[in-house]
Amino acid sequence: MELTSEQVHWLGGGAFVAVATLSIGQGLGFWSTRWIPWLLPALMIGYGIESGADWWIHGEARPANYFMQALQHVAQGSAMLVAGVVEALRLRGTLKASAWGYALPIALVAVGIGFWLHSQHNTGVDPMVLMVQHRAIAISLVVTAGARALDVALAARSHALTVGWWLPLLAFGLLMLTYTESSMPGMVGH
Repeated sequence: MELTSEQVHWLGGGAFVAVATLSIGQGLGFWSTRWIPWLLPALMIGYGIESGADWWIHGEARPANYFMQALQHVAQGSAMLVAGVVEALRLRGTLKASAWGYALPIALVAVGIGFWLHSQHNTGVDPMVLMVQHRAIAISLVVTAGARALDVALAARSHALTVGWWLPLLAFGLLMLTYTESSMPGMVGH
């Protein structure tokens, strides 16, 4: 597919922003549909599939020294894939025990740790910029995990939390949309 790392981040970010926005809107009562709740498991499963196909998606646009990152992406994607399947089975009513609700927060923490520790490939950007971007993404995922776990623990008794846990996930999507590995010529300092 020849997608750059930036493009993959942007596409994923757009998907997370769309799902979070639609879910927040539904939670606030702006619309009511039966299909919006299915977007979250579909997104997680899609994240897992995309991460597994990462090497192919980048094709010749794949960065140099990418093998360790590709392995990290497969590990992160596997966590999201499992969480997506569990979420789908919960929605369907197959998995009824409340403990299954913690699969998503656990996956989000695992992926957040992956972003925090993410190895960097060679780009034209200061490695510190890449590290800060990945760590901000990691923090947004861990905050999302905590909010979602609290929502599960309270058995969705707090409407504010049931809607509110989507906000840090929306922030995650926005951070992915602003991800960059490009340096602008002539930009030194501010």
